[in-house]
Amino acid sequence: MRRFNITMTSPDVRRDFPLSKKIVYMNNGAVAPTPMSVIKAVTDYMVKCADEGPDSQGVSEYTTSLLNELRTRISHLINCDRDEVVLTQSTTDGINLVANGLRWNRGDAIVVRGGSHEHYANYFQWLRLANERGVSLRELAIDANGFFGMSDLEKQARGSRLIAMSHALYNTGAIMPVKEAGRIAEENGALFCIDAAQSAGTIRIDVKEIGCHFMAFPGFKWLCGPTGIGAFYCRKDVSEQLRPPSIGGESATLSGDTLAYNEMPNRFQAGFRNYPGAAGLEAALRYVLRLGIDNIRGANIKVANALRQEVSKIKGARIIGPDDENLRTSIVTFTLPKEAGFVVRKLAESNIVLAERDIGGRKAVRASPHFFNTEDEAATVAAEIKRLL
Repeated sequence: MRRFNITMTSPDVRRDFPLSKKIVYMNNGAVAPTPMSVIKAVTDYMVKCADEGPDSQGVSEYTTSLLNELRTRISHLINCDRDEVVLTQSTTDGINLVANGLRWNRGDAIVVRGGSHEHYANYFQWLRLANERGVSLRELAIDANGFFGMSDLEKQARGSRLIAMSHALYNTGAIMPVKEAGRIAEENGALFCIDAAQSAGTIRIDVKEIGCHFMAFPGFKWLCGPTGIGAFYCRKDVSEQLRPPSIGGESATLSGDTLAYNEMPNRFQAGFRNYPGAAGLEAALRYVLRLGIDNIRGANIKVANALRQEVSKIKGARIIGPDDENLRTSIVTFTLPKEAGFVVRKLAESNIVLAERDIGGRKAVRASPHFFNTEDEAATVAAEIKRLL
């Protein structure tokens, strides 16, 4: 797909996000705002259903075409085959397909990076298996930024069934060495599952280069799509190792008395999907891919670096996360002399939206700027924090 070298903070891009006129919104790591084209795509789908009938032939054909186009765009985003893309509700939904779909045996081992330092969407599933199914949970030791030692992973991966980790961390922004982890998984015959909630739409992803078997991410964070829809990548050669958690006429067939699941991706998609959300996500992906992931990455880091520089000047502030911009996303996390929740609430009163997150049992302030944010906004955030302190 052709990529355009454009200025991310140009009036045209900012105009696509009406909230930027009145709010400094830097909570894209939670839920990003949708550009106007996404809102129009959702509305257009619903209007078409209202005009022609939601179960009419015209809407049915349009929906089929839409889903095919959406899977194609997702395949371009992460470099996979279209049939390896399953539409889900969220990252949590996708990871649960793995946790609940594999046939676990007592004594199977799962390697998890950092334990509770992981987002709970990529930890509670594995913890429950350990508590209820007798699965061994091996937790990788981490440093202050969330990185682990490769030698530790090599040791813990021996004899393991699955390795699970985030591509980029929700609390420090650190980008994990997933390509190296994929190599270790392959050498040990382990499955590799990635939570890409904080990477899809903000850094380049290539599942073939990474070597993962599963990947889950939402449409409503860095991809700027609607809530309630996400994607799950399942490598075709391991798809039959997962038992779909639900079954229906869309996901299985009956021949005489024999019941069989359909081929990928339908085997994991029983029942209707979130079709209005799919229309919105397709438009969001079209928007993001047109801007170009590399362009988005450059714009995001530029604002993140400006914010880090300004925050570092605040007395008593401590920035958490890698100094090297090549090892982090645009997430900027920091502690302050005042309680993080208080700061976040007071900033909201001034139309500045950040978030409070947990890092190693301590609450911190997290900013997650995206391509529509500006360096001037970074200065505004820091100035308002100084005023609060």
